[in-house]
Amino acid sequence: MMRVRIGKCLLYGSGLTFGSGFGYSLYQSGGDLNNIGAVRFGRAAIAVGKIAYDYKKTLYSEEVKDKEMYEKNKSDCHLRSAEELLKLCCANGGCFIKVGQHIGALDYLLPEEYVNTMKILHSRAPEMPLDDIYSVLNEEFGQDPTELFASFDPVPLGTASLAQVHKAVLFNGQVVAVKVQHKYVRKHSFVDIWTCDFLVRMVKVAFPQFEFMWLADELRKNMPLELAFTKEAENSEKAARMFKDYTWLKIPKISWNLTTDRVLVMEYFSGAHVNDVDALLSQGIDVFDVSSKIGQMYSKMIFDDGFVHCDPHPGNVLVQKNAAGDTQVVLLDHGLYTQLNNKFRYDYADFWSAIINRDVEAIKLAADNLGVGNLYGLFACMVTARSWTSIQKGVDVAERSASESAEIKANVTLYLREITDVLAFVNRQMILIFKTNDLLRGIESTLGTKNSMSSFIQMSRSCMRVIQEKQLLETTSSFARWKVNLRGRWAQFRISCYEVFLYLYWSKLGATLMLRSFSS
Repeated sequence: MMRVRIGKCLLYGSGLTFGSGFGYSLYQSGGDLNNIGAVRFGRAAIAVGKIAYDYKKTLYSEEVKDKEMYEKNKSDCHLRSAEELLKLCCANGGCFIKVGQHIGALDYLLPEEYVNTMKILHSRAPEMPLDDIYSVLNEEFGQDPTELFASFDPVPLGTASLAQVHKAVLFNGQVVAVKVQHKYVRKHSFVDIWTCDFLVRMVKVAFPQFEFMWLADELRKNMPLELAFTKEAENSEKAARMFKDYTWLKIPKISWNLTTDRVLVMEYFSGAHVNDVDALLSQGIDVFDVSSKIGQMYSKMIFDDGFVHCDPHPGNVLVQKNAAGDTQVVLLDHGLYTQLNNKFRYDYADFWSAIINRDVEAIKLAADNLGVGNLYGLFACMVTARSWTSIQKGVDVAERSASESAEIKANVTLYLREITDVLAFVNRQMILIFKTNDLLRGIESTLGTKNSMSSFIQMSRSCMRVIQEKQLLETTSSFARWKVNLRGRWAQFRISCYEVFLYLYWSKLGATLMLRSFSS
């Protein structure tokens, strides 16, 4: 009898403790179940479990007999899993949106079913209620928005994974953009990061042939930096100093008196997103000029300064015309940068130079220095988004074709295991380069400027400058420095000649002279 009473007491006590804890968590989360860590973890665990079960059942349950049917089933499974992952990202928000955006930025590296499904998160992140916006402003400044701003537009300019941006006017008449962190994202971040890390480890146990720890590592390292808006303000000012001679590039100035770790107030810029072709053309903006400027901007970041914007997607790049009618590019969202070390800059420049020169042995050596080893061929294809045949022929002379693009996308699924190995073993700084290269290719494709090869030309110019810099450091005499400088000028001249050739090749004059017909 006594045991029964003790059992009941323990049961009731446990229930009371759990109920009290749950009630307190619900109170602390503003009455929203989505803000309770255990709920978010459970939702993520269920979603990942369903995905893992689907893959096991669809792809690993029996021997492959019909290869064509197997490939169809695999594609369908990728799509179902991507949609399940998208639902999880939207439901949990915050860090999960960031993971989804990261996946959506890895075109030609992950199955297209995942990339295409996740890309919508770049422009359709869940919106935060206006009351939450006002609550964060009040918590940070101890004042109502009406005391901080002469006017505050309730309709957001944009919603991202970690924050929401509104247009406002200061009492001095200045128009500003106000970036406000999602109310609960900082509170969620620790549990969400731990959850993603745990679930990726579980996926590794279930599928040991795939290595996705790099994704969890990136989130764990970068999320705390992105949640500090004062750091974003510092990055913004550093980038502005770095590009001070680029008069066509605009970076919003910071209002420091209204900036905290959760609120960032900056200069407001209007403009069309860089991938909105209709809006650009309606303003009479030269898309080839835009493509060239974007290529210059990222080439300088990667090769010249090594200080690289880590969130390169079209939503963070605006294009506008100034009062004089000149095209300007506006770079937004400076929350996360990485500083490439000189060794990486030199190794990557050597790798890029080897691709330009079609030197397979040099590609092997440079790829090994970047941590890839025997997967150098696949790595070269991942960097350039070209087939190995085109790389051997020369990416500067091998024309892009629909069949080559289809081949590359098919190979992503075929070599998924090897691709995940490359992402796992390559120098961590390279993950960012993949995202940047994808942005540049996407912009050229959307703007219809692929044939100008703007990104390739700008990257080649910067690459040659870095190699010249490296060689100058190794010289010991004036004559040797003279030879290095002469080779550098010759390399830049060759690139200029190639640029002129491309212009003529794709012009009406090129068609008239049958240059294209001759070259093919």
